[in-house]
Amino acid sequence: MTHLPTMRRRIIGALLASGLAVSLAACSSDDDSSSSDETGSATGSASESASESQGEWPRTVDSIAVDNGSPTDETEEVEIPAQPEKIVSTSVTLTGSLLSIDAPVIASGAASPGPTSDDKGFFKQWADVADERGVKEIGQLEPDFERIAAEDPDLIIVSAFGQDAAPDLAERLQEVAPTVVLDYSDKDWTEVTTQLGEITGHEAEAEDAIEDFKDRASEVTENIEEPEQPVQFILPAQDGGVNFMTGESAQGRILEELGWDLDVPGDDVIRKDGNFAGRTDVVQVTDENLDKALTGKTIFATNADAGSPIKELLEEKPTARNAYAVENDRIFEFGAETFRIDFYSAMLMLDQIEEYFKK
Repeated sequence: MTHLPTMRRRIIGALLASGLAVSLAACSSDDDSSSSDETGSATGSASESASESQGEWPRTVDSIAVDNGSPTDETEEVEIPAQPEKIVSTSVTLTGSLLSIDAPVIASGAASPGPTSDDKGFFKQWADVADERGVKEIGQLEPDFERIAAEDPDLIIVSAFGQDAAPDLAERLQEVAPTVVLDYSDKDWTEVTTQLGEITGHEAEAEDAIEDFKDRASEVTENIEEPEQPVQFILPAQDGGVNFMTGESAQGRILEELGWDLDVPGDDVIRKDGNFAGRTDVVQVTDENLDKALTGKTIFATNADAGSPIKELLEEKPTARNAYAVENDRIFEFGAETFRIDFYSAMLMLDQIEEYFKK
């Protein structure tokens, strides 16, 4: 088996360690002009939208129940007295979705600085938005309780699972402000956005963000030549082999939103063991079976290391080098921002697709 170069292994490992385990249930262009208009509703002033209360208050929302610092299979009701004006998100993954609906986030947990994030640990696809709104960093991977409490929030959002999870703090945080514990790992970014809209009273902004994405997808479809079908979306696995995104992954859903035929390796090819056994959003194929798995005429990939093209990686694998997409130079890469999909990275992904296949 051909092993990944040491630097690539380190970068992929950094991605996984930074709270981005491949649920992918998260390609930056230097030219923002194609998406600036479409993202206007998601990059406006949080203070302006917060002043326009939506719905009835107080409201009660469901939260994952936590017992002795661990999430349970039960939910509990959390009452939010008034529309929040000072939100702290302990989850860097959820912060992007909150920003996209103009929720008034004042502080956020962060990832470790690396390929997907800036020096504060904020994801690159929305870090500039966070900076514009003065969002403070309250801990990389491990949010700091004292720093959270010092912000005097009126709502705290916590992730139950993932490397940015903080259920161990939830019971203490409930003494500071209403605390809602969520699971984003089994949801598409649009579902997460809708849920956060309902929790924060920004339902209209959540709907707008999703509609902006759909409108942009329709626009891109009109502007491009359809790539050869079927398509696949891959990510090199840390321990060798390749991860394939299914139609239940955020990446797969974006390709299907464009009307494309997403091909996924069958049960006779995928690994039945390993970290992704039983997952529905991603399946893993070892190097020995790549000749049976790489069936896409067009292959998209998230690349954590722009200096080492995915095509070259596959050419090093004897069972992959003869695949149609490899032989015919039909592999199209996105940046590390597409490792975890939210509104911002979804729009960047559409921008890159338009650039690749523009008529």
